[in-house]
Amino acid sequence: MHFSRLLIVSLAVALSVSAQSASSPQKKDSPSADQPRTIRIGIALMENRSGRNASPVWERDQLLRELKSRRTHRKSPITLEAVSLQSSSKQDAATEAAQKHCDYFVLTTMLDPRQGPGISGGPDGIAPAPVIVGNASPAQMLAIDFRIVDTSDLRTFAEGTSTAPIEENDDIRAADDAIRLMANQIADDLRKNRPPNID
Repeated sequence: MHFSRLLIVSLAVALSVSAQSASSPQKKDSPSADQPRTIRIGIALMENRSGRNASPVWERDQLLRELKSRRTHRKSPITLEAVSLQSSSKQDAATEAAQKHCDYFVLTTMLDPRQGPGISGGPDGIAPAPVIVGNASPAQMLAIDFRIVDTSDLRTFAEGTSTAPIEENDDIRAADDAIRLMANQIADDLRKNRPPNID
């Protein structure tokens, strides 16, 4: 009697352990969110729809430098690899980003901010102009819109606007300040809730 009880308990424990190991996923077969991985991101030439003096090449290169300085983050397994693109339009940048094996690409547009609603036109159509909230004068502010686009399906992954005050009529310095803020947002957006890449 005691032996049969011991046998039943041993059999139940063995079946339970076997069922648990069969139902638990194998970690080496499926990538984990904590595994180190690299996201390649193409940076397109900035489009200037503002009345400001800014060089699309210089600002693209500034964004590249800022993202390279944020390549790694001690609390994230994701490494960002920024790649220079020669295109500025969405279609051309998408083709070039795919050729350069980028997971995403960034489009940037410098716009004149307004105190109230307005629109800005350009080669890719019209877009709402950035609205300045508060007492800041739009004439003394610079705004750069950015859009992160998924290369695989051309859907917008994240977007935003970075603004900076213009001091002593120095448009380039203000644009560089806006680009620095933008780089922080882009790096944060790409590191947030990223599913692991499956090769």
